[in-house]
Amino acid sequence: MRITFVFVLLSLLVPPLPAAAAPREEALFLFDNRKVVVAVPEGFTLQKGGEAAGLITIRLADARDRVSGEIRFLPDAENRFGQARPRKELMNEMFNEYVAGSTEQAMQFEELDPRSGAGTYCVFTDAKLVGRSPLPAGEYLHLTVGLKAWPGVIAIFRIFSQDTTSPDYRAVLKLLRESLEERAVPLK
Repeated sequence: MRITFVFVLLSLLVPPLPAAAAPREEALFLFDNRKVVVAVPEGFTLQKGGEAAGLITIRLADARDRVSGEIRFLPDAENRFGQARPRKELMNEMFNEYVAGSTEQAMQFEELDPRSGAGTYCVFTDAKLVGRSPLPAGEYLHLTVGLKAWPGVIAIFRIFSQDTTSPDYRAVLKLLRESLEERAVPLK
């Protein structure tokens, strides 16, 4: 009985922990009047950029420079990348250059399993940085590359990180899985 009283007394004296802030949502207008929503994790910055062809690229970074990356949106009018094999073939064409300098020495594909669409990614560990401490400024031990596709759109991503288990890294994977979804644009 005394233990319960002490616990109740302590719970009244100690304020509750604040709830984790929900990620802020950023809307991006892509090509062909398409709109995608990105849930930016707490503590991350997002920069939007356009390219000459009107395609959109976003850059993400955490405040401690432990995770950064970019996501580029391209049209996929033929929906070629909804299936795993074409995604893996494109990834091989785009990212095979990283294999030689990695400890993995191969592309080890994993399915992203997003809430909407489909996706594939793989992680490379920079062999020349393994065991170095501290890491040189602006260099990252891991590179995660991949594709997320949904009808008419493909998002190509590169995520640089110091580890693949940190909350910040997991927050970016969550963004890729649960965010980056298209929302209908209202008719004018």
